Amino acid sequence: MSSGPEFYSKASEAFFDDDYEEAIDLFSKAISLEPTNAEYLLKRGVTYQKTKEFEKALADAKQALSVVQDTKGSNNLLAKAHLQNGIALHQLGHYTEAQKHFETSKELNPNERTLVTWLKKNSDKVPAVITPPAAPPVATATPPTAAAPAPASKLTAANLPEPIAGATVPVPVTPQAVRVRHEWFQSDKFVTVEVFIKNIKAGTVNLEFHDNSISLTIRLPSGSDYNLELDPLAHEIDPSQSSYKILSTKLEIKLKKSLEGIMWGTLEGEDPNTSAMAVASQPTKKGKDWGKLAKEIEKEQEKPEGEKALNAMFQQIYSNADDDTKRAMMKSFVESNGTCLSTNWSEVGAKAVETKPPEGMIAKKYGE
Repeated sequence: MSSGPEFYSKASEAFFDDDYEEAIDLFSKAISLEPTNAEYLLKRGVTYQKTKEFEKALADAKQALSVVQDTKGSNNLLAKAHLQNGIALHQLGHYTEAQKHFETSKELNPNERTLVTWLKKNSDKVPAVITPPAAPPVATATPPTAAAPAPASKLTAANLPEPIAGATVPVPVTPQAVRVRHEWFQSDKFVTVEVFIKNIKAGTVNLEFHDNSISLTIRLPSGSDYNLELDPLAHEIDPSQSSYKILSTKLEIKLKKSLEGIMWGTLEGEDPNTSAMAVASQPTKKGKDWGKLAKEIEKEQEKPEGEKALNAMFQQIYSNADDDTKRAMMKSFVESNGTCLSTNWSEVGAKAVETKPPEGMIAKKYGE
């Protein structure tokens, strides 16, 4: 029988492979064995966020927070529990309550990188507290004094101030919202986001990179700010290798993919292209590092269920093969668009492998 840590390890792998339903099932099994493990609860809560089940995510975050407080856990774990409570509450529209958790998390762990993004995003939605004006003082009657009142000056047409011709009351001008367009494209290694604003000054750009989000603020010449929040991104990025460049007509942001070769199906949110092989059949003029791709394939763990059962035999061959055989299998399968599988590197390594469709079928390029 598997233990809690074993279920947790398998659940984390399923989460990494974007198989969230499987991850939730495995996290639940780990929690059933260790119901007071806050890490397990928090991780399942994060997975519920991926499946848009925010009520369940909040329930796990609350339970994890209660466990950490009861067991007097570390400040780091307590900060994480407050952060997850804040995120779930934000997703449910409870911004004021979420803000309290974010601020508590910041006090416990000010170095948490994702807090900057969430605090800013949530602060913008917290309703402003308007203090009612103080009531005017109530006038009280005072007894008359013996002193005689000073004579009042008379206002006549002669001493009234002359009206100013054409005088108008100034009306405050509300600046119009600036419409800014952004687009994105990608290569094997980078996702590029272009924000089309002309003549951006260097000191007006504030861009924060995180593992699964970016937060951009640009001060416009009008004095207003343009904000772009991409959270969560479809896949993780490497913040240390991501950068931006200011051009005359736009801001160009380059996001370094954590997993090279994975083609994103969308820029943010849940990616419909969950397969790590989504890029395999796409042509490219650049050479591929077949050895590196072979090592990435080893990380893929697919269960032989349903239509995947046929692949079990090939996975067994692949897992037991030497490096040359693995490179041969990978290269032949990709270049032939899945119609040929060879284990002979000396045969396929020196030339491209042609597409060989099944008998009675004709190979055509996409769009024909």
